Amino acid sequence: MNKNIVLLAISSIFLIASIAFSYMQKKSFNASLERIKQEKFEVKEVASLQQLWKAKGIKSKIQKILNSLPSSKKSLTFERNKVNIKLKNLSDRELNKVLTKLAMLPIQFKNLRILRSGELFTLECLCVW
Repeated sequence: MNKNIVLLAISSIFLIASIAFSYMQKKSFNASLERIKQEKFEVKEVASLQQLWKAKGIKSKIQKILNSLPSSKKSLTFERNKVNIKLKNLSDRELNKVLTKLAMLPIQFKNLRILRSGELFTLECLCVW
């Protein structure tokens, strides 16, 4: 009878431990599932915002800005999401006008160099969008 009580106590402890383990695993699984749902929602939100704020028509806008200058003064090299602009022999008004209009676009200046020679300026910049 003493052996039966010991076996019953051990099996009861094992049963309680297995129930507690099962409960903790379910709780951990549900927490993990909620975290994954939240991350999935955030990824979708970032993707939709990225599509919303994606720069559209930047090439044509840059060309429109630079069309006011004579073709002898400008050199443009377009790549996928960047443009290399070289403008020569600009007056101070032309330089300010071009830089102001470019600064209003959603682009990032990676490299901006302005050289002055007398009254004329040379602008070299790499713009990324």
